[in-house]
Parts: sequence; C-alpha cells; structure tokens
Amino acid sequence: MGYTKTGKVIIGTVVIGLAVAYLLYEAAKSSWAYYYSVDEFAKSQPAKINGSYIIRLAGVVKAGSIKADADKMQIDFELAGEKNSVPVRYYGALPENFSDGKEVLVEGRAGADGVFNASQILTRCESKYKARLKYGQ
Repeated sequence: MGYTKTGKVIIGTVVIGLAVAYLLYEAAKSSWAYYYSVDEFAKSQPAKINGSYIIRLAGVVKAGSIKADADKMQIDFELAGEKNSVPVRYYGALPENFSDGKEVLVEGRAGADGVFNASQILTRCESKYKARLKYGQ
C-alpha cells in the first residue's frame, strides 16, 4: 500500500514542523533563567537545584566579603539577603560600581560545593533610579 502524493506532503510538513518546533524550544530553553532572592534560594536547598539550570540571584554584596585574585581574574564574595547569604564566585571584569553594600543581580549556576558560580554580574546605576530634584527644592 503506497502513500498518495497528498499524504506524503502532509507527513513531510508535519515532520518538518515538529523539527522546527523542537529546535525553537531548545534554543529558548537555553536562555530561560529562574529568579530567586538570596533567602528564597537558601530555602530551596541549593544542593537539590541541578547545576544545569541558569539562575538569577538578587541580593546585596555583604560588607567586607569581597576577595579578589587578580592573577586568576577571580572574585569571591557573599551575596546577602535579609536572613541568609550565599557565597559567589565570578571570573572576569567587575562592573564599575560593584562594591560593598550594593544591590546586585548575579546570573549563573549553583555549584555542588555550595558556591554559586556567576557568569554575569549586574549592578544598579543609582543615578538612574534616584529622583531628580529641581533647582530650588
């Protein structure tokens, strides 16, 4: 029993459509990131969070926790929430306004050793968020 010409076209179209849908899903999946505050992340038991997930953590750089190794271009620091903190390791150049007490968003993966391995650090530019005062106020 052979397929008709129309049947072959329909089967080919379905197969191509499924392949395109799968490729789009895989491409989109690689850019998805879970967003947590430091306290939510600490509560979710990071050991159970597979290192294959990209995660964004929001918190404040804990005062006195920044340790830099210029030879390795490695920065270790603590990202603090209201009750918990998470050790973070980052390789690369830091944003210009990165310092103690700054609000930051780090993106990366949870490590099996309990250290969050950041691939990107974003800081707030305070001048963009503060209300601008008019002269005479």
